[in-house]
Amino acid sequence: MPELPEVENFKRYLDATSLHQRISGVDVRSAYILKGISARELARRLKGRCFESSCRHGKHLFVRVDRDLWLRLHFGMTGSLQYFKHEEQAPKHTRVLFVFATDHRLAFEDQRKFGEVGLLKDINEFLKKRALGPDPLDISLTQFKEILGKHRGAVKAILLNQKFIAGIGNIYADEILFRARIHPATQISTLKEKAVANLFRATRYVLRTAIDARADVDLMPKSWLLPHRGKGGKCSRCGRELKSAKIGGRTAWFCAHCQERAL
Repeated sequence: MPELPEVENFKRYLDATSLHQRISGVDVRSAYILKGISARELARRLKGRCFESSCRHGKHLFVRVDRDLWLRLHFGMTGSLQYFKHEEQAPKHTRVLFVFATDHRLAFEDQRKFGEVGLLKDINEFLKKRALGPDPLDISLTQFKEILGKHRGAVKAILLNQKFIAGIGNIYADEILFRARIHPATQISTLKEKAVANLFRATRYVLRTAIDARADVDLMPKSWLLPHRGKGGKCSRCGRELKSAKIGGRTAWFCAHCQERAL
């Protein structure tokens, strides 16, 4: 499932391939993923315009079309972008295809169709309406402490709640907690100030390192949890078998030895 590092890489990919090209057409192949707009209206409003710039907040990618119009992309569980020239190169699960006057194309691909494509005028208004929290790479340690201090529950559930902090998903939450040596079921209220600071630093390090690795597990440090995450996996620190548990409705993987649960 695309999380913040994946979406940041989609942003960089779009910036490198698809900016400043006039859009000659929009081919909507699955209107199911359109939110708040019809296929005809999406094509009408984008035709003749260009993607000028982009920005990301959490798992959402926003592409500026003009001064007061943004294309919004959310990648759901299986969404991605692919830029190509020839129609026969279109990905099998293309849901929306942006055709440029250069005769190149940008496909929004999404096998399971949980993604979203829409248009909006004001990003801040959208974020407020969705009640999304701040992006974890945009906040300070002080802000991070304030956010955690307002809530109760298991630390992993707090990290996953998009209304508190937007962008961290299941996989990277496990990685952050592994680096910070915090058991995912630890109650947030029991964390000391030093532990919270370690969690903040781990969050920034893990997300930035994953971005630099292009969100490719094969390029991530072998000392991380992610390359070993799953049944039969061994802790890269102590060699013990990794454990799993349901926390906040999601499966957490961790090392019970290196991530002792606070009492």
